Order: sequence, then structure tokens, then C-alpha cells
Amino acid sequence: MHGHTLRRGTAPVLERPLPATGAVAWIDRDRAVVAVKAPSVEVVTREIRRPSGRANALAPFLARVVDEIGDRERVVILGPDSMRVALEREYVTIHRRPDRLIDVEDSPELSEAQVIDRLNQLTGSPG
Repeated sequence: MHGHTLRRGTAPVLERPLPATGAVAWIDRDRAVVAVKAPSVEVVTREIRRPSGRANALAPFLARVVDEIGDRERVVILGPDSMRVALEREYVTIHRRPDRLIDVEDSPELSEAQVIDRLNQLTGSPG
């Protein structure tokens, strides 16, 4: 028998694209502000302070910031050069997804509202 047989219930299901999940992090040597968005979730922000008095406090601080960013589809990292690059490297080391770093740029200090605005731009959400 030639031709194709279509079985009932086997038609392909067209999936709607999910809203982009994203994170924007602003970091300097003392603190970071992270705003994240996932489908069906409001924007969540966290401020992370670097512990003082510990000589090697940078690594745990960066790891905590990466943990707050999470495994998002799109990530923007902002801040002074040295800390921004350090966070970028830590993110890639932990998640092994450099392709998800959409923008990594030098930036003066940003307020929480400014970080949220950047996240809304990234995810296409209304502000």
C-alpha cells in the first residue's frame, strides 16, 4: 500500500512560545542587585551584600549572585569592569552557557528600579 496513513490524535501540537525568562544583575565590589523574571512570575529583586572582613570573600559573593541569577534564558550583567567580568566568568563556570549572556557592559551604579527597567526591556515586559 502506498501513501501515508494519518492516525487519529497524532497531529503535531503547535506550542506557543513561552515568554523569555531573564535576569539583569548590577554588581560592584560591595554589593549586587539582581532582578529576575520567569514565565507567570512577577519580577523578583534581591540585593546581595559582600561580607566584610574576609580576605577571600569574593568567590562566595560571586557564587551567591550567580545563584540568584539562576539558569535563565537571557542574562545581562552590568557594573564596573573588574566585577562585571568576574561575575561573567563565574556565571559561565557554573552554568556553562556563555550564549545566554546577552549584554555585559560597563555601568555606573544603578538603582533597583533601573535594574528592573533593564529587565523589562530584556524580556519585553511592560514597565
